Amino acid sequence: MDSFLMVLPLALVMGLGVLFRRIGLLDGRAVHRLNSILYWAALPALLFRSILGVGPGILSEPNLFWAVHSTFLIVPAIALILARISTSDRRRLAVSVLASIRSNNVFMGIPAVTIAMGQEGFQAVSLYLAVSLVGFNFISITWGQVILSGRLTLKSLHDTLLQLLKNPLILASIMGMAGAFAGFNRLPFWLDSAVKMVGDTGSGIALIALGASISFENLRGAMKSAWRDSLFKLFVNPALVWCAFLAWPVDPVLRNAVVLTSAMPAAVNSFVIAHKMGMDHEYAGKIVALSTALSVFSLPIWIWLLGI
Repeated sequence: MDSFLMVLPLALVMGLGVLFRRIGLLDGRAVHRLNSILYWAALPALLFRSILGVGPGILSEPNLFWAVHSTFLIVPAIALILARISTSDRRRLAVSVLASIRSNNVFMGIPAVTIAMGQEGFQAVSLYLAVSLVGFNFISITWGQVILSGRLTLKSLHDTLLQLLKNPLILASIMGMAGAFAGFNRLPFWLDSAVKMVGDTGSGIALIALGASISFENLRGAMKSAWRDSLFKLFVNPALVWCAFLAWPVDPVLRNAVVLTSAMPAAVNSFVIAHKMGMDHEYAGKIVALSTALSVFSLPIWIWLLGI
């Protein structure tokens, strides 16, 4: 019961987004603009400040790097094997591989872990994002590209890397890490206050925008076609991450924060990436919607399993 109550605030705030969309307070254009503000300002500010606050501790957990990056490489391979049971369509297989590790780390992961684990959890997920965000994006997109085209070229790797360097979340993470490495783990008061105010708007608005962005109307159809990939994302991915920490152990608080973040539903931008790369973007949308709806039930299970 306690684990369900930890997730309930997330569901309620996302429910506001669904309600606002239904009553016309947020239309498609407004949601797009809201997501743009989050993408270019609120979430980069939150990431930059939280990663900067970690300080030199970014270098203190090499096991974290190896554990999470090993799963970024292994989990999509397992997802591909399972997906081949039901389809041979490269466009759909590429989506299965892409979505297998692309958790909703920022829009949903940060508020969920903070609610469940408090300030300790927030600091732990900040460290995780600092260590993993670049590799997470690069490896997942590269996996999807390989499955879609059947080959990997230096040009495709170069283009993927250039795309990532234009991503404000990636840039904020790199700037935060650079500042942490240099020992600047605190901004001047006036600047820190401004960045904090912008960043503090991120979590609540992100959940409202998430609720308003996803179409839940066709969940029955999504359940028929996307249930396997959705359950893989919600249960198999975090289970394999947990197993990775058996080989590369870290502090239990950090481990729990990473596993719980990995248990988040598929990232909303998986739909956007699939569309831009020529994958089956409609199927990607089904995975995002279904995994998000099912996460209301799966996240309490993970909170209970982790003993949070």
